[in-house]
Amino acid sequence: MKTRITFPVDAKTLDVLAKFLGRFEKISPEPVYPPKAVLGEDNIIFVEVGYKTDDDAIVMGERMAEVAADLLDETDVLVVLAPFVAAEARQT
Repeated sequence: MKTRITFPVDAKTLDVLAKFLGRFEKISPEPVYPPKAVLGEDNIIFVEVGYKTDDDAIVMGERMAEVAADLLDETDVLVVLAPFVAAEARQT
């Protein structure tokens, strides 16, 4: 699954993002939209991804929070999943 990155990244950040996304791809149900990485305040990287159901979004947020915590401990880079339910999915 391809992820769009919307900001310039250094090698360390790219490595952490790759590890996060590798774990994400192994456990994620098929998203409605491919992930998009954006840089938030305080250099927090948010990976936005749209799902079909609230359950998918909630479960993935919880699972990836553990991954994010482990990576933060190892690297001091914070990557956070920002799951949402896609508007198209809500209409069906």
